Amino acid sequence: MATFQYTAKNLQGEIISGIYEGDSIEALKREMYQKGYIVTKTSKEAQGMKIDNLFGKPNAKDFAIFCRQFSVILNSGLTLIEAMLILTQQTKKKKFKEILKNIHEELQKGKMFSATLKNYKDTFPEFFINMIQVGEASGTLDEVLNRLAENYEKEYKMKKKVKAASMYPVMVVVVAIGVVTLLLVKVVPMFVGMLSEMGGEIPFLTKLVMMASDFIVTHLGVMFLGNFFGVIGLIYYYKTERGRYVFDDLKLKAPIIKNLFIKIVTAKFANSMGMLLKSGIPIIQAVDIISNLIGNRVLEERFKVCQEDIKGGRGISTSLRKIEIFPPLLFHMITVGEKTGELDDMLMRTSVFFEEEVEEAIDQMITMIEPMLIIGLGGVVAVIILAVMLPMVEILQNIS
Repeated sequence: MATFQYTAKNLQGEIISGIYEGDSIEALKREMYQKGYIVTKTSKEAQGMKIDNLFGKPNAKDFAIFCRQFSVILNSGLTLIEAMLILTQQTKKKKFKEILKNIHEELQKGKMFSATLKNYKDTFPEFFINMIQVGEASGTLDEVLNRLAENYEKEYKMKKKVKAASMYPVMVVVVAIGVVTLLLVKVVPMFVGMLSEMGGEIPFLTKLVMMASDFIVTHLGVMFLGNFFGVIGLIYYYKTERGRYVFDDLKLKAPIIKNLFIKIVTAKFANSMGMLLKSGIPIIQAVDIISNLIGNRVLEERFKVCQEDIKGGRGISTSLRKIEIFPPLLFHMITVGEKTGELDDMLMRTSVFFEEEVEEAIDQMITMIEPMLIIGLGGVVAVIILAVMLPMVEILQNIS
């Protein structure tokens, strides 16, 4: 089976988009037509042979497909046990497949679906488990799964856009390092030999570049190993509790990525909080779930303080101000939602606005980084070329 991203539209003009896993685009169009939608745009996603695709934990894309298929199967009239068997057979990731197989066996013994999910908290987030529990209790599991599918589709698209945006500066930096290293290791030594044969005084800038060239040529292997083990060390440090806290704090303070990160967190908070409240989960419990869902240690601590304030009787908009990252618009919308009694709907509408803001923030980040990288790379290359050309100009003047 292949994976397709699609956009569809119904007769009322409502536009939806999502992820579909199936045999062909025609099958996607048939399924959407049965739901009253006409597919307007499709794109097939490349299927890489990554180890993570087979053995890793399920990501946002996997959960989106899982929830969407689950909802469709339940809507067709099949039982929960039958649906779980079908999903187990269709799942590709071996670890996830084994977990679903165990859940299917537990369901056959008469256990509740949400109760079995609690045994696999490393795989299924608390947010997911609580939403399933609400769906089971209210008899609207198919609707809850549909909402979860939309939530994970949004999350996957957002992560994909951020990853695509970050690839550009990374590639430019890698190319820049490669070009500068090539100039210093191959080109500069060749010109140094020519200049030595011609004679003449070598300018100070050229001497500095020659020193840098000699150092890199002599210690290239050591520098490579140092960078390699440095990256490994950073990864290891990030996995520690202290390292995770330091990096999470950096996301909130780094000048270029701070604005983007805040908007991502705001969109995720508004969407997830709206879903939890719409499902009937109390505000205090919803805030506790959200604190773990955000995935930032610094914000988790601030959310705990916010939770205590809400328990003390303060309004949610007043308590959230202590987190100190959310924009004023969110507080205004929450205040309106609290006064009108439609806080869940207000949060869902606000999340749509901030999801659009995330796309704008990504474009702004690229716009800021692009000239900085070009100027930086151009400056370094210009210095090297100038260091090579200055003594040649001086020698030519002496000859003339």
